Amino acid sequence: MTSAFIDEFPSQLRNKKVLMTAVMCFIEFLLGIPCITQGGIYFLQIMDWYSSTFSLMILSFTECVVIAWIYGVNRFYKDIELMIGYLPCIWWKICWCVVTPVMILFVLLFSIAIHTPVTYGDYIYPEWAVGLGWVFALCSIVPLPLVALIKILLAEGPLLQRIKTLVHKSDDWGPALRHHKELYNASLDGSANSLEISEKMAVTEKLQCPDNSVV
Repeated sequence: MTSAFIDEFPSQLRNKKVLMTAVMCFIEFLLGIPCITQGGIYFLQIMDWYSSTFSLMILSFTECVVIAWIYGVNRFYKDIELMIGYLPCIWWKICWCVVTPVMILFVLLFSIAIHTPVTYGDYIYPEWAVGLGWVFALCSIVPLPLVALIKILLAEGPLLQRIKTLVHKSDDWGPALRHHKELYNASLDGSANSLEISEKMAVTEKLQCPDNSVV
């Protein structure tokens, strides 16, 4: 979570990473206190029953679909090649496109089919506790459609055009450093292959940091 906030607000938080980490640790410490009280196991059971099943499966399935079928598995493959210098095994591409999303969807549907309200041993939770559990589950899911709706409303043009624009990468997408960005763009227009570009990026980094040694 700390890295996510720093990446989202780099100008405000990048130079305050230690302070940000301390604040996040303190907040998470406070949130964890209810779980270690005398009745904390009942509270923890609610969180585990709802938050670690439906929301996790939905987010994982969405991530697989977005990377493999919207951003494009081939583009993602070339991005990885740029970073590590070689193409990963074809098995990863098969997993990202088919195996993983199918398995996640199966687990999600099976979990829905056998789902029962939360219990702990012989204790049956009241209705308000069940409702609290669904609130926990929705807390990590709602931001996805909510942010998508906000982006669509703020975009310009007809509705379909807005959606088409938003599902494509932005113009500033790519490596942060300018010379790396130029090499990355060269891979997109086909003027250079990923292996050549990754080698050029490695040479550039060595020129910029001549004192670095490989361990």
